[in-house]
Amino acid sequence: MIHRLDIAASDFDARLTRLLAFTPEEDAGIERAVAAILADVRARGDAAVLDYTRRFDRIPVQEAAALRIAPSELQAALDGLGAQDRAALEAAADRIRAYHEHQRAPSWTYTEADGTQLGQRVLPLDRVGIYVPGGKATYPSSVLMNAIPARVAGVGGIAMVVPTPEGVRNPMVLAAACLAGIDEVYTIGGAHAIAALAYGTATIRPVDKIVGPGNAYVAEAKRRVFGTVGIDMVAGPSEILVVGDGSVPADWVAMDLFSQAEHDEMAQAILISTDAGWLDAVAASIARQLPDMPRRDVIARSLADRGALIRVNTRDEAVALVNRVAPEHLELAVADPQAWLPGIRHAGAIFLGAEASESLGDYCAGPCHVLPTMRTPRFSSPLGVYDFQKRSSLIAPSAQGANTLGPIAATLARSEGLEAHARSAEYRLKPAAAQTPSAVSRVQRLVRPDVLAMASYHVPDARGLVKLDAMENPWSLPDALKAALGQRLAEVALNRYPVPSYQALKDRLRTAFNVPAKAELVLGNGSDELIAMLSTLLARPGATVIAPVPSFVMYAMSARFAGLDYVGVPLAADFALDRDAMLAAIRRHQPALVWLAFPNNPTGNAFADDDIAAIVDAAPGLVVIDEAYEPFAGETWLDRVPAHPNLAVLRTMSKWGLAGVRLGYLAAAPDWVAELEKVRPPYNVGVLAEAATLFALEHAAVFAEQAASIREERSRLNVSLAALGTDRLGPNGLARVYESRANFVLIQVAAGPQTAGRGSRIAARMRAAGVLIKDVGRMDPSLAECLRLTVGRPDENARMVAALAEALRAEPV
Repeated sequence: MIHRLDIAASDFDARLTRLLAFTPEEDAGIERAVAAILADVRARGDAAVLDYTRRFDRIPVQEAAALRIAPSELQAALDGLGAQDRAALEAAADRIRAYHEHQRAPSWTYTEADGTQLGQRVLPLDRVGIYVPGGKATYPSSVLMNAIPARVAGVGGIAMVVPTPEGVRNPMVLAAACLAGIDEVYTIGGAHAIAALAYGTATIRPVDKIVGPGNAYVAEAKRRVFGTVGIDMVAGPSEILVVGDGSVPADWVAMDLFSQAEHDEMAQAILISTDAGWLDAVAASIARQLPDMPRRDVIARSLADRGALIRVNTRDEAVALVNRVAPEHLELAVADPQAWLPGIRHAGAIFLGAEASESLGDYCAGPCHVLPTMRTPRFSSPLGVYDFQKRSSLIAPSAQGANTLGPIAATLARSEGLEAHARSAEYRLKPAAAQTPSAVSRVQRLVRPDVLAMASYHVPDARGLVKLDAMENPWSLPDALKAALGQRLAEVALNRYPVPSYQALKDRLRTAFNVPAKAELVLGNGSDELIAMLSTLLARPGATVIAPVPSFVMYAMSARFAGLDYVGVPLAADFALDRDAMLAAIRRHQPALVWLAFPNNPTGNAFADDDIAAIVDAAPGLVVIDEAYEPFAGETWLDRVPAHPNLAVLRTMSKWGLAGVRLGYLAAAPDWVAELEKVRPPYNVGVLAEAATLFALEHAAVFAEQAASIREERSRLNVSLAALGTDRLGPNGLARVYESRANFVLIQVAAGPQTAGRGSRIAARMRAAGVLIKDVGRMDPSLAECLRLTVGRPDENARMVAALAEALRAEPV
């Protein structure tokens, strides 16, 4: 009778996807018929409307004037209602009007310091049309829900169209039109009614916007006249999603599901709960109550085709499903609905608590029941006052404001090749400014706009601080080696350019780090230069770079500097690669370059080999694995370069212990290296860097010992950080210490809605205490309240942990 789904089942995602799938059927016959009707009404006006009314509604009307219902008939319909019907209609109208009064937005302006005035003017639409399904069916609620927000908005005129097959006029619909203050009512329906409202006839003046539900012909007509007029939406089948915790009687919830299923066989009714026993009770109630329902056949088909009872494990899983479904109606049939509300992002209308049946919202609660469907609550809202208003921008620059804004506008205009725009702005400049542009205006005119909008790579001043923000090796060379290095550097010929091939350095690097024989090396002034070289090499029009997010910021910056499109693919919640998302992005964008940091910066984790292999196999361009932290990871992809023609491995000597030397190297197939050598700046590795690196490679054992010490200190630091967790310090402690394969550790501090930004404040307190760490919380939403701690010497780590503990206590949640 209804689908049963369990989130723990292996096929859950596939089954839910099939259940939610709905694409309105495209009926070529309807499209052709509607197109012909619209064209006919546009050409013949009233004559066409009369022909279609006689044909479809079977009314022997001869004059267009007879299509309009007189205001006196509307008032008579209201006066003729029974006391109970009239009281219900008036109470609903009063509540809808009161609710929508709160939606009215005023015009506004503000004045800047130089006298420039900016603002927004809010005005109602001049005239709107309302379509109401008619005949023997009664839809007075549709009249109220569409007309009253328009009237509250101040719309100048409201015209309603309603079909009356066989000439039958429903008194409740006419009474609702009287209560809502509708100016004109016409007894026409279908596509020709939409055409009359959109294009106008001799009898019916055109409107600015059309709202209201209708059949497939009406929906197609609204879709086609959009642009000539505005429309509210093209709605799909009705939807309800109920989230329950077992606190609401099963019979109530079963009937709530029926309330939407009875609309249409394509309507959707879904119930989500963590309580499997309660789901069983609702299923039993559905079976027991269905036979008594007048529209049981429609309900049964709706539930069998598109309904579901879904068991989940946790509230978070339920909320995630709600946001995925993005239902038209959402009932939170739970004991504490307010606790659920902050997590709900996508729903047309939300009904809170045991007493909130969806039917109250359909008729009389107050909010409009015209709601977005088919997942459009992700970006759409219920019909409201704002749909019947339009806004105009107000721009009144002062002379000083025009002089400030003019150069900016001119710069951007010239970047788009629009010289007249630029000169138009410059004509308003004061003569002195126009003849002698300031340095700032010259910069703004000549520098690329996308670069002007960027922030530079920030490196804070660390003088006098324990510097644990930049992932450097904390140990310097032993004194004896320092002396030997000084003697070696004294022998360098500073007056000569380096040997351009750097072959001796490449050979030593190959031997020291076991670079495969079939891979070639290219050197850079740090890995940053190699990243920029790759971007330059691959910067063709339309080319794309893909990287996980969050990751090293220079991947994105270098791509954008080179004019490449950049696509960041979010990591999974645990910072693992989202393989499916990466592969989908590769299929869609066909990237020239894919970046994978291994381990990743700033998260510290190493991605799974299978995920990386799948990306290498799928990528049409070059995949670069950035192994900046290889000395601490215990794993490498370097030996696999010969097996994959599109694979390259990037390394830097900075983390090894030579951050001041600035040397990076990339291993790739010879064809790639040959092309990179063309864009490599000549003599990019200086003689001092070359000599220092060769010296360090002769003493590689010293640096290997230092790397081992860093790994040991990382383990000890993790123990110290664990002691600062919430289980030890309570709610003020660390929410999480992430596992790291690099020479840093990522932590997340606990924070709440009232203490957002606590991580940044803690970092500031630590700096004031003399310890500099990296606040990464602003890099990406997934890093909220996160800090990155470089592994230092034992004394530095002890001081860092002490400063962190003190800052945690000083910044309570």
